[in-house]
Amino acid sequence: MIMASEEPVQFNFPDFKPVVVKDRKGEEILIRQYIHEQDREKLIEMYETYDPDYRCLGLPPISRKAIENWIDYLAENGFAIVAEKDGRIVGHLVIVPTEDMKVDLTIFIHQDYQNRGLGQEMMRLIIDYCKKAGFKGIMLVTERSNARAIHVYKKMGFKIVAPYHECDMYLDLTEQNQ
Repeated sequence: MIMASEEPVQFNFPDFKPVVVKDRKGEEILIRQYIHEQDREKLIEMYETYDPDYRCLGLPPISRKAIENWIDYLAENGFAIVAEKDGRIVGHLVIVPTEDMKVDLTIFIHQDYQNRGLGQEMMRLIIDYCKKAGFKGIMLVTERSNARAIHVYKKMGFKIVAPYHECDMYLDLTEQNQ
């Protein structure tokens, strides 16, 4: 999610090397770079079938037009990876750079694939990617009531920086012990 005070900036993103991971059910899932022209319709389908009960801070949008506008904006201003199983996109993680060499991160895993470790694997890969790309930190926002997500983010090294209505979290990529 883009912070209101931040304007997205253009960044020359390096390529992302695809990787096949096994989830907790033992299924192989491909995690690869999102290619907007090729993947747009499959990503729209993921979000059209996304259970509204799993929405966070109004995202993903509900109507097709709003989904289209949202993913077009993200594709234009950020970099995304997707988790794909049998040609179906089941996870989407996007980073949008800010002027201070940090990124805002948004991640959604389709409810059919939650609780399988897929989100953690995508986060681990994007943290590595951001370090190699030279970013200083990763920011994200979730609902304060989303204890499961907050637990996972803390496990990945994120710290809570503003626990108000939303829970703003930050991972410093410049710390040596990362």
